[in-house]
Amino acid sequence: MMAKTSGQLHLTPPYCPNSLCLFHFGTEERFYVKNGFTTTDRAPFRNQRYRCKRCKIQFSENTFRIDYRRKIPGLERDILEKSLHGMSNNSIARGLKISETAVRSRIKTMSHQSKLFEKDFEIREINENLAYDGFETFTHSQFQPCYLNTVVGSHSMFNYEVTFSPLNRKGRMTEEQKLKQTELMKKHGPFPRDSVYQESLYIIQNLSILAPGKILFTDEHYSYDRAVRSFDCKLIHEKINSKEKRVPSNPLFSINRLHNNYRHYLSSQHRETISFHKHEAALLEKAQLMKVYHNFMRTKFVKKNKFDPHAHEWSPAMYIGLTDKVMSFEDVFGVRKLKTQVRLNEKDQQFLDRVYPYSRQKIAA
Repeated sequence: MMAKTSGQLHLTPPYCPNSLCLFHFGTEERFYVKNGFTTTDRAPFRNQRYRCKRCKIQFSENTFRIDYRRKIPGLERDILEKSLHGMSNNSIARGLKISETAVRSRIKTMSHQSKLFEKDFEIREINENLAYDGFETFTHSQFQPCYLNTVVGSHSMFNYEVTFSPLNRKGRMTEEQKLKQTELMKKHGPFPRDSVYQESLYIIQNLSILAPGKILFTDEHYSYDRAVRSFDCKLIHEKINSKEKRVPSNPLFSINRLHNNYRHYLSSQHRETISFHKHEAALLEKAQLMKVYHNFMRTKFVKKNKFDPHAHEWSPAMYIGLTDKVMSFEDVFGVRKLKTQVRLNEKDQQFLDRVYPYSRQKIAA
């Protein structure tokens, strides 16, 4: 809960930070008492402290802010906007006069918070047709191509899922590149050749439960067809030639538009970029931020659409009934959530722990 006082947002404690406390998951009851305050030489300058009536743990107003324990608070909104509108981490750091490491750290924090935020909006049923495809990119070097496997609602354009598949480099290479590829294979071994199939199987199995009887549009990639045929799939699978014109009448328009936005809004996905991601964690974290921003914080289209009168007013989340408004930065990141407050599956836990079993390099802090 937030109240605005003299231009400063003040937080009323929404929960007890102690994971063993009965009030850890929130309550309407006033479970705390004020316990003095501390002064700082940076905003908010006066930091109110509290004590839980039940477990007696002490905490402060800052405990519930996304910039908790940051030396310079209040930069997250600018970093998010700039990062998702084509600026690299170094460019953002120069503009805000902070280090690139600080920008990277705050992007990581926001992406993890956005993952926890999503858990409040569990999808139990999907009532629209779906488009599924992989977005091909790379991390660290072009010897490590990969897929972002993405599912988008055909009408709402809601991004339901994003997963990661490592790929082995393919196509023409110079003699020097072939030598480099051979050295990498000897040192690390190849990536799993069925990674796209395995991730497609995981996603399509989940979609089969949530959207039985709906149409799943994909291109003619062999792994997608194999995944659909490998179990009793309740979806109707329709394959579209990827050479078809990418116009709104194309059933793959929604997924093509999302991938177009990746190229447009993320500096790491521009053609011939030098700001590519150096690790799988950075790529997935930026994709997660883009997912929440696209689903909850912006409208489906910027301009009016004669075929969809709400396209310039409703977010994708509003189309599927998850929210009743386009969410602001404060709605998504205003209150810091803890991992102990939500139920996480294995992939969620790996994302928050930054675990990537096939990675060939260490994750920078």
